[in-house]
Amino acid sequence: MTTRPTRPLLALLLLVMIVPATAFAQADAPADAPEVVQPEEPGESVGWLVLQGALREGPIREAWITEEEAGASLRSVIKQIETVKEGEHYLGLVVYLDMPYLTATQTDAIYLALKDLSDSGKTVITFAQAYSTSEYVLASAGDIIALQNKGMVELTGMHIEEMYMMGLMEKVGVQPNFIQVGKYKGAAESMTRKGPSEAWSQNMDGLLDGMYDTMVQRIAEGRGVSTEKIEKMMELSWTLDDRGLIKSGIVDRLCGRDLVEVTETEFGDEFVWDTEMGQTFANPMAAAMAANPMMMLAALMQDPVTQTNGPTIQVIHANGAIISGDSEYGGGGFGGGESIGSRTIDEMLDDALYDDNVKGVVLRLDSPGGSALASEVMWQAIRSFGEEKPIVCSVGGMAASGGYYIASACDEILIEPRSIVGSIGVVAGKLNLKGLYDLVGISVHTRSRGPNASLLSSVDNFTEAETKKLTASMELVYQQFRDRVATGRGARLKDLDAVDEGMLFTGTQAVKSGMADALGGVEDAISLVAKKAELEEGDYAVMELPHPVSLATYLEGMLSGGGLPLGLSSPDHAATLSAAKALVGDTAWKQITRSLHGISLLRDEQVLLLMPQPVIVK
Repeated sequence: MTTRPTRPLLALLLLVMIVPATAFAQADAPADAPEVVQPEEPGESVGWLVLQGALREGPIREAWITEEEAGASLRSVIKQIETVKEGEHYLGLVVYLDMPYLTATQTDAIYLALKDLSDSGKTVITFAQAYSTSEYVLASAGDIIALQNKGMVELTGMHIEEMYMMGLMEKVGVQPNFIQVGKYKGAAESMTRKGPSEAWSQNMDGLLDGMYDTMVQRIAEGRGVSTEKIEKMMELSWTLDDRGLIKSGIVDRLCGRDLVEVTETEFGDEFVWDTEMGQTFANPMAAAMAANPMMMLAALMQDPVTQTNGPTIQVIHANGAIISGDSEYGGGGFGGGESIGSRTIDEMLDDALYDDNVKGVVLRLDSPGGSALASEVMWQAIRSFGEEKPIVCSVGGMAASGGYYIASACDEILIEPRSIVGSIGVVAGKLNLKGLYDLVGISVHTRSRGPNASLLSSVDNFTEAETKKLTASMELVYQQFRDRVATGRGARLKDLDAVDEGMLFTGTQAVKSGMADALGGVEDAISLVAKKAELEEGDYAVMELPHPVSLATYLEGMLSGGGLPLGLSSPDHAATLSAAKALVGDTAWKQITRSLHGISLLRDEQVLLLMPQPVIVK
């Protein structure tokens, strides 16, 4: 007779498979770092910051994993840079760009922090074996750009790829039935056209112009040269060796991997390196494991208790497509399917409202939109909260369509220069799959009773009457969308007619039109909420949501396959998904999965506030 393992034993077996081998030990210093000595007491120190791979947005969901194993977050990196700025014993900072994979908005946020550090009088040195454009933007914020001997600099302009699937639809016998309200919305074009319309091209050209101008101006400001000189540097960089890069002024110093040639000149040889810069990565679970392994296993199976213990500002991270119900956090283990659930956000805001210690909230938002109903539910929840306590929206990568709908409910909107906002419009539709069914030999027989029963039939196009009825419904949602934006933004929005109908804007453009209040990142939003709540710096804690979950909750979500759209979370698709993600890259993968997730909402929702067109910037 076989017996099923008990839950604690099962947890132990799964823990061995899931938790990294380094989970109970402090990691060594980076292999390429100079000899690192942590200062025992304040003295002359130089910060050592390694940017490698992707940066997290938001808290760690797995309660048993420390930040060191999970990877640094944008907030932790910004705080380390601020620590160097504020610490009198710091001479400066060396940033090792070890193939970081950052979004445009993350690049802008770190650029501004490094520029602020440099402007304070501290020396900022960046070092890399090679520089891409994104890395060079970061490097230009500092004082010295150092390149490894024989390294390369490959600067390019900005490139956007848009996907149009009408040709595929024709090949497989699928007929898209989509309706959109808003001349520039363009949400359905990826399904209904083989190329962009004139309106959508105008929309995207304006967006690309804004993003490119910001990138070039960032470099020009940091390097102290004209934008024309920067474009000339882009043309030359690919054809120059390391010595040529020095002569052209693209880089400042050449050095070996230990950076001695640069650091001794700038800092002398009496300083000590500091790799933590105010951030500690202690793992309390290691001590618990040594003291009592079974107690630790029991703790693993229970969600940790998190509560406020004094004045607190909460940062609610809301990423992905907007849906009704509960948020999803990338179930299936493949990094897709994040979503913003109206029920989850509503409950978080209710908890914050009735917790006397919570003095205000920052909504850190990154969403292409989604369900119109869920967007309205969250708009009302945010406005209700804002009547009692301050709430500020901090836009990450984008707040488009339904994302901007809910952002407009906040007291103020802070935005990164290259964030994407707007897309005030509505899309609705379905895919007629009859041709595909015929192609594969499937026969479908339909039966209907009552009005509108066949509206979402998968084997029929919309009738003329259905089209009129659906369009009328969309017009109602569109007018409500405009009303919500007008109510939320008030007199700050100079001309609603000039920014609606699906138009998209960069953060810089949005501030000029009054769609957003100011340029700034999540730390600026936290400071703004603190000011509104009349809190002095140092008198409050910052709590990030969603809270971490236990191993049991994590496994329940992972094994249930919740998250990835269109049934892609099946174990049978693991290899295909992993290969696809590796092929297109993390940023493009996130955009594609969010778009697919948004489109999949058409199975349950009739009208969407969505920008499902994946915009992949290179």
